[in-house]
Amino acid sequence: MHYINENTLKEESSDSLYQDKTKKQLIEELKVLRERELERDKIRAGQSRTEQELKRAKRALKTLSSCHRAMIRSINKEDLLQDICRIIVEEGSYSMAWVGLAADDKKKSIKVLAKSGNYDGYFENIDLNWSKGRDGHCPEGSAIRTGKPYVVRDILSNPEVMPWRGEALKQGFSSVVSLPLTSNGRPFGALSIYSDETDVFNSEEVDLLKRLGDSLVYGVVAIHTHKKLNWAEGEAKKSLDKLQKAFSAIIQVLEKTVEMRDPYTAGHQRRVADLAWHIAEEMSLSTDRKDGIRITGIIHDIGKIYIPAEILSKPKALTSIEFNLIKTHPQAGADILEAIEFPWPVEKIVLQHHERMDGSGYPHGLSKKDILLESRIIGVADVVEAMASHRPYRPALGIDKALKEIFDNRSILYDKDVVDVCLKLFREKEYQFEH
Repeated sequence: MHYINENTLKEESSDSLYQDKTKKQLIEELKVLRERELERDKIRAGQSRTEQELKRAKRALKTLSSCHRAMIRSINKEDLLQDICRIIVEEGSYSMAWVGLAADDKKKSIKVLAKSGNYDGYFENIDLNWSKGRDGHCPEGSAIRTGKPYVVRDILSNPEVMPWRGEALKQGFSSVVSLPLTSNGRPFGALSIYSDETDVFNSEEVDLLKRLGDSLVYGVVAIHTHKKLNWAEGEAKKSLDKLQKAFSAIIQVLEKTVEMRDPYTAGHQRRVADLAWHIAEEMSLSTDRKDGIRITGIIHDIGKIYIPAEILSKPKALTSIEFNLIKTHPQAGADILEAIEFPWPVEKIVLQHHERMDGSGYPHGLSKKDILLESRIIGVADVVEAMASHRPYRPALGIDKALKEIFDNRSILYDKDVVDVCLKLFREKEYQFEH
């Protein structure tokens, strides 16, 4: 007879439980690793999308800024329009750009005023008109007829573009935007921009390029009415006013772009800008420096368009991977803004607004006087507003905790003079954020 040793059974049972436990641990560890890998894949996919958005936003901003400089310098209307088309192609890396004028003839034809880029035979082989008929469905005809931007993000697959698709594809065009040029509420021409890439011209890029079309109106009206384009005092003021409006519009588009990506911080940039301006005012900075601080405050988080939206609005604490990605936004913002020629060091201020006095900030670990005063001011305003306001991962901490944070860390993380002025604004002058 075979006897089973009781100790042997216990040992086998113990081994079995240990193996089961080890298997469970391995399964859990594999599950965690799988989740982390999925998280990384998600972040990489988001990065790829936002890199494209970033590239296109930079391209549009650079083009707009260069065109505005050309408008200020130019004294000849024909050269001006040609310069605009050339800049769009060369600096914007678009395939072709041209400006057309709607003729008031029986055929409702469109006259080419200026063009640049890859257009060999294109204008000779298509019927440019803005009639309601089938032939008038070229991008320029649609923009002039409706008074609205006409966008085709994939010429090959869009059935509406049959009358001119063949010629466009011959030139290598894959997408196009045509922007109406309007005077007194009536379209009289169009600025058209073609690209060899598909899925170009999203709403933000179209908004920016539309500002360029609006700025061109003055020059095209001068051509249409055969008046000499001059930059004497009165006319120059009108043009500069238009450029100022276009510049303000750029700032609004940038601000809106950030808030669309990060709805939980809607208004954050405006409130930071307002507090930073008041700090600068209390420190008796010049009007010019205060203006620069206000403008920079409004767009200081523009680099967040590089961050996937699901991370910006995540309702719980960020992982180390996600936080490291968040920390790239000052550099991303500076990269976007380098395309615009501001009268203030906006790019540098944005780059440094998360640097800290003891060198513990990012992205470059600058310290003390190596950090611009404007960046130190916006940095304090940013911390106070962020702590006092609601965030997806926590409720508002309140203004008292925010002020305690900057007081406890004055001269350590934050500039002492800036902190003292900020505390004075809230405690003595009863400053409040507008909501």
